[in-house]
Amino acid sequence: MARHGGTNPSSALAYFFFDGRDGQKNLQQVDSLIRSLIRQFSATYGGVPTVLTKLYHSCHDGGSPPSIESLHTTLLLILEAFDHVFIILDALDECAERKELIKWIKDMTSWRKGKLHLLGTSRPVEDIAKYLRSLDPDHVRMMEDLINYDIEKYVYSILHQDDAFEHWNSEVKATIKNKLLENTGGMYVCANLKQVIMI
Repeated sequence: MARHGGTNPSSALAYFFFDGRDGQKNLQQVDSLIRSLIRQFSATYGGVPTVLTKLYHSCHDGGSPPSIESLHTTLLLILEAFDHVFIILDALDECAERKELIKWIKDMTSWRKGKLHLLGTSRPVEDIAKYLRSLDPDHVRMMEDLINYDIEKYVYSILHQDDAFEHWNSEVKATIKNKLLENTGGMYVCANLKQVIMI
């Protein structure tokens, strides 16, 4: 595979968040994950990889969408440019295509031992948890009460230290805090608290 744009770094990192909110369906699908990884790793690559240009032309210069298989193959060829690849997948349980996601993870983890470093987070839903346990018996399960404690401290600090909320009484603030904690289900969701509340 040809390299473009000078010397490539020996390692690269990419992150993808499966966004389970309404209206974010495109961020809950496996093809969106692969597309995002291609974009991120191509940027680190130092130019447009030859294989990506070939994929574009094979899809009638962008006139038709590529298949998941061709996207996956393109991603793997791009990753060959790096000695170490780090991928962080956040909120696996929010993926709308669980079976396809697990299959993709299986394909990735069987790709190159020692080259791929994969970190995934998920609520303890059975299908994902079962597979991740088989993949890594040393997985870490974070205790929900500890996570909620951290979230509660964060929300409390925003509600009581940000001037935007100073005109709200303690009862309203407590209702907001409790509702946000109820919706987290043991997962920390990075969000703009002001935006969440104002909506």
